[in-house]
Amino acid sequence: MELIFQEGEFLIKTLSTPEEMEAAFRLRHEVFCEELKWVPPSPDGIERDEYDNFAQSIGVFDGRNHLVCHVRLITPPNRFMIEREFACLLPKDRPFRKTPDMVESTRICVKRTIRNATYMSMPLSHLLYKAMYHWSLHNKVRYLITIVEKRYYVLLKRSKFPFEPIGDFLPLGDGVLSGIISLDWREFDRKISEKRPELFEWFIRLPAFDRRQLLLRELY
Repeated sequence: MELIFQEGEFLIKTLSTPEEMEAAFRLRHEVFCEELKWVPPSPDGIERDEYDNFAQSIGVFDGRNHLVCHVRLITPPNRFMIEREFACLLPKDRPFRKTPDMVESTRICVKRTIRNATYMSMPLSHLLYKAMYHWSLHNKVRYLITIVEKRYYVLLKRSKFPFEPIGDFLPLGDGVLSGIISLDWREFDRKISEKRPELFEWFIRLPAFDRRQLLLRELY
């Protein structure tokens, strides 16, 4: 599925060109290699792995066409990162059950220099979650599973996102407390529509997009 829409100056789309993917790999290197130290740094400033061969990536571009947010989605039957690289975060007392209607979001990140910026008084990462919401609807995905820092999990809960932890938050990389959390999109519909109806209305509205805007933005 090609997902593309615009919110204010920001363009949100599935990444498809080599140039877009290189921008994603460089942003990921900044965050996961240089900042979080989850992954060893690379001399070429690129962070990529085998999952990129079959995963789908979504990005947020600012008004200058710079990629400022990124998320990668992995679907069954492909192996999830929590089953191998981050298996240490899975609870030991019960096995992880992967279902066909589940997606793993990985390498979710916002460029550090604009991490405190907002859109309509919301964190920029909400643009990625809106994209994942519509991507999931189109692909009949109900459950989202991901790995986040504990402090980011707290922010998601404050925003009323009904994420639930799977296991404990443990130190990774440079000692950053991180853990696996999951979200049921149907539970999201119910709780957000009740507790934050204005946010829910924004989430479900997908603005029509005129592809001629891509030419004006000089993305292609």
